[in-house]
Amino acid sequence: MNTHASITCPACKGTNPPDAVFCGNPGCRKALGEFRFVREELDGVTSWHERLADRVTVFVGRPHFLVAHALWFAVWVGLNTGLFAVALRFDDYPFGLLSIILAVDAIFITGFLLISNNRQTAHADLRGELDYEVNVRTYRRIQELEGLVKQLIERLDRLERTR
Repeated sequence: MNTHASITCPACKGTNPPDAVFCGNPGCRKALGEFRFVREELDGVTSWHERLADRVTVFVGRPHFLVAHALWFAVWVGLNTGLFAVALRFDDYPFGLLSIILAVDAIFITGFLLISNNRQTAHADLRGELDYEVNVRTYRRIQELEGLVKQLIERLDRLERTR
């Protein structure tokens, strides 16, 4: 039985066994120790506009965004075609103002998506580099261990022959 003190997760402050590698909290699962995940490394150098783009992209990618836009279009069209008699028409058919607003909306959403996509591509590239580095180090270590095993087998063979 291990008598060392438990490890406290720096992210969620949860308590973990002393031999834990990852946090036992299912909502956290962060690596325990002095190193950080690639995402945490990249988040440390992310600029404000990239974080904003990521937040907008997450929001735009949800069904709530589509529902809100559909309702907004329906209200706009309803007000400007006279279906709702509570307000004066301010954008007659073919809804020129709505078209301009949608075009600007599309430009901004596209910009945010491209910024977020570029950031995700940078993340994927860095992860690929890290994977390659781990693969090369692992290959070299395996080659080294294979050489040591061959030397050990040769020594054992020589030892058996001398008996």
